[in-house]
Amino acid sequence: MAGFKFRLETVLGLAIRIQDQKAQAMADAQAALQAEEARLQGYLSQQAATRVELLAAQQQGDLQSIRWGLDFLARLAGQEASQRAVAQVAAEKVETARAELMTAAQKVQVLEKLKKKAREDWQKKQDRIEALFIDELATIRYAREGS
Repeated sequence: MAGFKFRLETVLGLAIRIQDQKAQAMADAQAALQAEEARLQGYLSQQAATRVELLAAQQQGDLQSIRWGLDFLARLAGQEASQRAVAQVAAEKVETARAELMTAAQKVQVLEKLKKKAREDWQKKQDRIEALFIDELATIRYAREGS
């Protein structure tokens, strides 16, 4: 008697591989987002440190340092704005990867349910065949004992 064989096993295997790839893509996107957010945080830290230095230069009356500090703050503000845009794009990539992963996971789940249902149907069929065989043996035994 042959064992259970799911006819869509190769499709299920492919779906699982795709799900794994989508999970890796999401992990990569999340790592990229964290890197971009860290870079943005660096710009914000530099701005805060520059503001502190500007206050010190202002108290000392050092106009050249104040001018350089203000120019540097303006450059940092531009870098911060562009970095926010880059971080936003990275966040959108994470959301896209998450949606793709959820779709792949749903496909795997559907195929696994189909496999479970097919296995149950196969088992019911095997149980029926076994019950018929046992009935036939009992009938043969009864016929021998009766004759």
